[in-house]
Amino acid sequence: MVDLPLGEQIKNIEFFSVPLGRTPNSISSEIDKLLGFKIPKIERGLLKKYRAFYKEVDDSNKKKHYPDAQAWIGLHPKVLLTPYSEIISFLNHFKDNPPKTVVDLGAAYGRVGIVLNSIYPDCRFIGIELVKARASEANRIYEKHSIVNSKMIQENIVNKEFEIPDADLYFIYDFGHEGDLRKVLDEISKKMKSHKVSLIVKGEHIRSLIQLNYPIILVKNSVIHEKEWSIYSSY
Repeated sequence: MVDLPLGEQIKNIEFFSVPLGRTPNSISSEIDKLLGFKIPKIERGLLKKYRAFYKEVDDSNKKKHYPDAQAWIGLHPKVLLTPYSEIISFLNHFKDNPPKTVVDLGAAYGRVGIVLNSIYPDCRFIGIELVKARASEANRIYEKHSIVNSKMIQENIVNKEFEIPDADLYFIYDFGHEGDLRKVLDEISKKMKSHKVSLIVKGEHIRSLIQLNYPIILVKNSVIHEKEWSIYSSY
């Protein structure tokens, strides 16, 4: 496979595999470099412009936090981004009923859209990302490697005016405050009442939120739990 052009290699799921003795994060970083991502440079630039999310604002530094919502400025890319191999483990659960449209709410650099190109090439991917620089970089990589069914949109998903696109599979991470998570879960819950929808969530906070407050998501007959993520389906 290494003799093939890179654009052909990334259509094969083996391109994202983790060799024995390597870690998913280290392999993912190598893949990002091969694809041409400039993630460390972009994240450093964001940190120069904005205050790290974990630092309080005070008079000693004029930098402010990223406006409007939690953007995770200052978070290491290995923590910010889900490894490619983990995305494959999510998506493999849908081989018997491949999704037609996938929406990633808080998509960062759109890795899901790249993996979909190899495992479900006919699937449409829409990534929603708050930070314009990240969304633009993902779209640049999609165009560079002719990943035509994937696109990123720069948007704050908790804005009142924003409507979550229809899809049969959603990804949500612990992207912000509880009120923001509830706003998104409320919308997806409504979709699950009337449509065949699957929801992948990653993070203890959002999983606990669903467990305590969203029986419409829990009562369905298909729930898969792993250590750090869960899949809920309305069918």
